[in-house]
Amino acid sequence: MHFLKPTALLALAALSANALPTETPDSRGIFDEIQITDDLLIFDSPAFPDPNKAGNTLVALQTFTSLRQLDLGVVTVAVTAFLKTLNIDVGNSLNTLQERIKLFGAIGLPGKHATIEVPGCSTSSVETGDSSGLPDLGLSISTLSLGNCGSTTELTATADLTSIDKRNIHGTIFSSSSSGFGVISDIDDTVKISNVLDTVASIKTALLDEPKPVPGMPALYTSLANSLKPQFFYVTGSTYQFYPFLNQFLDTTYSTAKGPIFTRNLTIIDPAQLISLITSSTTQEYKVGQIDRLRSMYPSKKWLAIGDSTQKDPEAYAEAFKKGVPIQCTWIRRVEGANNTAERFATAFSGVPATKYRIFTDADIPSLAKINVAGGAC
Repeated sequence: MHFLKPTALLALAALSANALPTETPDSRGIFDEIQITDDLLIFDSPAFPDPNKAGNTLVALQTFTSLRQLDLGVVTVAVTAFLKTLNIDVGNSLNTLQERIKLFGAIGLPGKHATIEVPGCSTSSVETGDSSGLPDLGLSISTLSLGNCGSTTELTATADLTSIDKRNIHGTIFSSSSSGFGVISDIDDTVKISNVLDTVASIKTALLDEPKPVPGMPALYTSLANSLKPQFFYVTGSTYQFYPFLNQFLDTTYSTAKGPIFTRNLTIIDPAQLISLITSSTTQEYKVGQIDRLRSMYPSKKWLAIGDSTQKDPEAYAEAFKKGVPIQCTWIRRVEGANNTAERFATAFSGVPATKYRIFTDADIPSLAKINVAGGAC
């Protein structure tokens, strides 16, 4: 899904009440570690074989550190007022709203690092804190060595906090071999009903409504988990502020097909940047970049790519295929109201064999489980 416009508008509402700092004093020392006054989010992260050292496992560990929020009142008032301009009434969903907007009001803390414990690997303690090209506003992606992790495919990464901090802050590390199958999946309007084509409805769905899966997709993903035994990877155009909400939805509704979520790491720091986001569309470029990243981690995997017709999934998956990514098959859900013309799909998949992609309707979903993707069918 492409959530740039809604997230930009929401960030603008939050910024009007709680401006984010663009820099903090650089002072190394004990306070660079996670304190009880800080919040730490450990994203579910992919782990992969070290191409330069046999038996070693690397993890692309992502975290977000921010000032601990004790009161969301100011941000809530700003966002509620913004929703009223769209004729969206919060009603009895205030708690839901606050849970889903809390990262929009978070003040990122640059320069922080954390010790992460990963039992089950020979290097059971690693340290994160490298921004790796990200603007250092609390977001960090660190490629770290875990040593030998054996055959374990799901590992728990837990923050090693101070002795007085009893919080259990953890995330899951999904370890997968460089070969076999992987599933690259969009989220919004592919596995979750999000109403992408209607801005007001999509904001309401994201902030207030109980999330609902696309009917038939949980059963399909369970079938794929059994037949392909893949690692699932979710690549979404939504920004990281929606990560906790999306992660909880996938963990509960797609529990047989869990995997890391790749979000857009966009931290809004000024109104000019907001205007740029609202007037630009780089979803295709972003998704192709994430697919390239997955290919570098797992160079011998074959891929099943699943998306929908609301945004740029057909174009992104086709571009990746034509770049040489071994996408065995692409499935695109035909969403009512989107551009579903034969001309659009013919242009998008120009140069891709017709046997390598399929446009499906909701009525087709049960039959997809019967396709022998592992055997080369699509």
